[in-house]
Amino acid sequence: MLKLSEFINDYLYNPNSGYYRKENPIGKDQDFITSPEISSIFGELLALYLLQITADKKKLSLVEMGAGHGTWFFDILVTIHKLAEKDVKAAKNFLNKVEFFVVEISESLISIQQNKLKNFKISWCKNFDEFIQKKSLDSEIIFISNELFDCFAIDQYVKTDIGWCMRLIDIKNQKIDFKLDNFNPKIHQFIEENLGYKESQNAPISAVFEFSQSGFNFANQLFKAIKEFGGIAINIDYGHENLEFTNTLQAISNHQKIKFSDILTLNKKCDITSHVDFLMLDRVAKKSNLETSLVNQGDFLLSLGILTRKEQILKQKNIDQEKVNNAINRLINKEEMGDLFKVHIAWR
Repeated sequence: MLKLSEFINDYLYNPNSGYYRKENPIGKDQDFITSPEISSIFGELLALYLLQITADKKKLSLVEMGAGHGTWFFDILVTIHKLAEKDVKAAKNFLNKVEFFVVEISESLISIQQNKLKNFKISWCKNFDEFIQKKSLDSEIIFISNELFDCFAIDQYVKTDIGWCMRLIDIKNQKIDFKLDNFNPKIHQFIEENLGYKESQNAPISAVFEFSQSGFNFANQLFKAIKEFGGIAINIDYGHENLEFTNTLQAISNHQKIKFSDILTLNKKCDITSHVDFLMLDRVAKKSNLETSLVNQGDFLLSLGILTRKEQILKQKNIDQEKVNNAINRLINKEEMGDLFKVHIAWR
């Protein structure tokens, strides 16, 4: 039997067959779509936000990790370059003090990104360590990600009448079955340390606690780097900010949820994902003595003026107004992506 994280890591990241290494998963004709692909306004607004928060910075390294098709980075850079061409001082200053990086492990996506961003000077890195090695020593870090942390493999633990037990995977005839491991005092203690004794005791029987060790490790690495070099990390993803004790593991193919136990019988691989634990993310950032903020995506985009920008676009000629309205609604409506998606910001 396997730990859930072992199975997910091999399925998604195996160098020879991993879904994230070999597939092109993003787009309306693929498995899922992300906010930057829905509307260029998503990138435009972040570009303006970056100009605002970096006005007093001297030297910067802007890096996106897990950049998909490069759409978000492209929209950000196009917006800033257009403003610089209009002699906007903040944009010109930004371009004079920033070096650009993308961290990406997917071979297929790197090719797409490099083609999309071919008119800009950008360095590609295979991991965060390589980025740290390549960046200028005296530059502060501007780290951005959209739907990155949901890609880190999780393990699940179930509350039983004798304590927390790890959920394991058993594979027979290409079918996946979940089974509980025997009670292990070390596992129980590990969960209580992560949850807190009171929260652990209050969790009901059959509660599911999800924990990503790789996500936790990277969060520590990221926020320690922000603490050391200065700067800001902006992570946008879907997830929860309170303990929910529910099973959020899901498999996605062609924008549809797939029964997890059947994914090995599909004729192609699908995405495996889970909700991000923003409570953990915020706790790790604060442990590195960073300031933090957490808001839902709808409120974040509204605060950046997305409705004003929408009205400006709707006044242009030959605009598909229904398409624009639908895109903005999808990004900010609480019944769509506005509430489930969160924006976590940590800075020094």
